[in-house]
Amino acid sequence: MVVGATGRLGVAISEALANRGDEIVLTARDPNKLAQMAISLDRGRGPAQVVCADLTHRDAVSQIVEGLRTAIPATDERGSIDDIVLACGPFPRTPFDELRREDLERTLTVHCIAPLLLVHALAGDLAKAKGAVVALGDAGTTRPYEHHVAYLTAKGAVRTGLRALAVELAPDVRVNIAELGIVADPEADADPLRQHRLATRSQLGRFGTPEEVVHVVLALLDATWATGEIWGIGR
Repeated sequence: MVVGATGRLGVAISEALANRGDEIVLTARDPNKLAQMAISLDRGRGPAQVVCADLTHRDAVSQIVEGLRTAIPATDERGSIDDIVLACGPFPRTPFDELRREDLERTLTVHCIAPLLLVHALAGDLAKAKGAVVALGDAGTTRPYEHHVAYLTAKGAVRTGLRALAVELAPDVRVNIAELGIVADPEADADPLRQHRLATRSQLGRFGTPEEVVHVVLALLDATWATGEIWGIGR
């Protein structure tokens, strides 16, 4: 299952999983985008399964679990889901002098509380499959940048929470994080000077690409001797 499937990296990860033959369940908050994605990921086996839920809502986790049970009924031998990829958005800009309680509550809910509760709710399924959880983290949790206090606080919280889950769920379920530097998004920022300044934060002197993120996510899904790891790329 890909959580946050309609975001730019969620789409890239979902396409890669479909291309290698995995059966995918997509979840995000926009039903129209989900429907379009489900059709586009048809690799001759029919559209991908979708479950629509908004992680800011208190009942989002129960909606996802119920939708998953309907889409892929569990059996005694196997649960509804084998692996979870947490590619949750959004990426809100919150200048410190404008920071509000609502900003912290929203980002913590989307990036930390809902993902941890979702893994908790599906822990039995994951254990049956000897499955994995892979989350997209942010290098800003250790090298913070300006105007994103709420987002970075939430990413730091889920970083710690997921490492704790790796201990709680071992040895049956692996939990790892791909901690990302800045991934190129030409549509979001066409300012060459700003792009150059941000790119110099990376030791490689450039932004990453969605394809490079996908490579690491797939590697962590398949790395059967890795758990509790934070694989930093583009830092």
